[in-house]
Amino acid sequence: MAHSFTRQALYGLAWSEPMKKLAPRFGVSDVALAKACRRADIPVPERGYWARLEAGKAVAKRPLPVRGLGMSDVVSIGENPYERHEEMVARLLREPTPAPPVFSEDLVHVAERVRKMVGRFAAPHSSHRLHALVARLADEDERRLEARQKSSYPLYSDGPLFDSPVGRRHLRLVNALFLGLQRCGARPWVRDREGRETGVEVGQQNVAFTIERIGERRTASRPTLVDHGKPRREKLRLTLRSRDGSSSAKSWEDSSDRRLETHLTEIVIEFLVAGEANYRAGAQAAHEWWHRRRAELEEEARRRKEEEQRLERELLAKLEKERATSCSRKPRTGAELLTSERLWRRFERKAG
Repeated sequence: MAHSFTRQALYGLAWSEPMKKLAPRFGVSDVALAKACRRADIPVPERGYWARLEAGKAVAKRPLPVRGLGMSDVVSIGENPYERHEEMVARLLREPTPAPPVFSEDLVHVAERVRKMVGRFAAPHSSHRLHALVARLADEDERRLEARQKSSYPLYSDGPLFDSPVGRRHLRLVNALFLGLQRCGARPWVRDREGRETGVEVGQQNVAFTIERIGERRTASRPTLVDHGKPRREKLRLTLRSRDGSSSAKSWEDSSDRRLETHLTEIVIEFLVAGEANYRAGAQAAHEWWHRRRAELEEEARRRKEEEQRLERELLAKLEKERATSCSRKPRTGAELLTSERLWRRFERKAG
């Protein structure tokens, strides 16, 4: 059976009694309970804490840290990933109505707090160390270049993706973002070999982004695999993605007087704030879904009960009609009497 707690409530329980006594109350082991606390950034008593407390020695209770950006304030323990539909319906109808999510600070104050935490980032440079994920993209691009050089019939579509000034700049931007966001506690990810699906995990929220080339391309009379001539007049645009995967309104791009790299500090801050905003939007959507789904289940139960009552009334009316007309018609056969008796017994069982 699943049990849900706020971080503050679970923190109070974790420091009220030892894990070995507390965990069986929720149908989990002490190790599983401790892991759930660590995932939610809830400190637990260290080894020997309860023995020192029982002996009357001085002990220190570690305070509960502020909820991290993008992290949930609700911790579920003993959750069954294979819950059947009937069990889910019974649980939704049994559980009390949850309170709507409340946040102690608005996103404006969150942004100010994040701005102080982030500080200032320098523009990306080729001498900076490579993040492991960016190094993997660079190695994959090098393998594509080698394979194309060895091929007797090279195709432009199979060539390297970042073997151009704008491509290398693309990688430097991704590298700077990954290093800066990882320093702030986010976890970068790349989900394809071409670096088209990139993002970071802020707390428990994914914040995806795209870097695309915009602007005018220099046309050539004959297509070439690599343009070694004058650099293409291409600009870069970085766009955050919304929770549903569509492009959000927040984007940055090169302009005539400012390059995208000058917005790096602002972009890192926006990534972290977007993770918190995604969590809040998800928490509100989950709360609304819970109310909507419970109302639907209650309506289904009401209609089912009304249908059963209607069938019982029709059955009773049919039996009463047969009883009233039994004296005015010829005697019924044994099969008819048996059928009538079965109907009465069925009605009595439902009524009882």
